[in-house]
Amino acid sequence: MKVTVNPTTCIASGNCSRTAPHVFANLEENDGFVSILNEHPADTDWAAVREAESLCPSATIHIEDDSDDNPTGT
Repeated sequence: MKVTVNPTTCIASGNCSRTAPHVFANLEENDGFVSILNEHPADTDWAAVREAESLCPSATIHIEDDSDDNPTGT
């Protein structure tokens, strides 16, 4: 699984970095817009990532299944 964001839709609400701080940051030098700290979070972070995705008011966060990129697993 992989986390992606669409930076053009981010409104810098900060919900993501408060909910999943190991995965997202709203950096001041980026005007508070979302940055991904880890595209492939640890298993222990996925519940927070999914919550951040659901809390995002601009639907900026997306979770992708890596198996779609490589269906044979090789």
